[in-house]
Amino acid sequence: MINYTLKQLYSFEAVVRLKSFTKASKELNITQPAVYMQIQQLTQNIGSDLVNTEGKKISPTYIGKQFYQTCLEVIATLEQSKAGIQQALNPDSGHLEISVATTTNSFVSRALAQFKKAYPNMTFHLEVTNRKLLIEKLANHNSDLVIMGEPPADMSLNAQPFMENPLIAISHPDHPLLENKRNTIKAISKETLITREQGSGTRITIERDAGMKFNSEIEINSNEAIIEAVQAGLGIGFVSKHTVQLELENNIIKQLNVDKFPITRHWYVVHSAKTALSPIAQRFKDFIIENGD
Repeated sequence: MINYTLKQLYSFEAVVRLKSFTKASKELNITQPAVYMQIQQLTQNIGSDLVNTEGKKISPTYIGKQFYQTCLEVIATLEQSKAGIQQALNPDSGHLEISVATTTNSFVSRALAQFKKAYPNMTFHLEVTNRKLLIEKLANHNSDLVIMGEPPADMSLNAQPFMENPLIAISHPDHPLLENKRNTIKAISKETLITREQGSGTRITIERDAGMKFNSEIEINSNEAIIEAVQAGLGIGFVSKHTVQLELENNIIKQLNVDKFPITRHWYVVHSAKTALSPIAQRFKDFIIENGD
């Protein structure tokens, strides 16, 4: 039977995540020798080396990588347990860690503002980021809830769709293709295409569902920059319709009629299936689902 203490788990998690004994000691507010001692004791208890040390470079061993995932799950469960106890004592309070895709930021910000009125004593941290980092947060249990497009299929997740998210093609109001009642994928592929980076949910959907080939492209990592590039007449962009409602209404940009578009996707509220949600996270999840269009 493997025995370990919470100090050992927290020390190991910090060392692997920060890749440094020095940084781990500062974060944990203990001395560097104390961190070394915790890792040494944990190594003895496990019966195998957990970290490689080459100069100042710190990395987990094969066994260390396996144990790190277990460590994350244990710590996440402990933190949620503490939060659950605090919220049981104060049911209208609590802290919510939420990470969202850039396309969902506007909706989620409005939802949080409304939710905060109902639960004024709650606190939250909202992070807006890309798909790659959202998946990392789910894997590392760093967020209570993640709001994103299609969730990864190879993870143990609870994912519930709550709102349609149509993906459309947009252009400058003077673009000649607007004169066509319908544009083929082949015709669009000949244009300069402005799209999100490789690995983004938008990019994956366009390539998979529309069969789009990017012969000439401008790759941009934010929807706001895509809209600005389209406004400048640099090419045809692909965005969630929810992100350009105001621009469409004011004829700043136009929606192009293209075969296979709009592509109807959904936004999902996602969290780990291995750990229970805190009361405040469950309430916000229910709120999001109830208020999704």
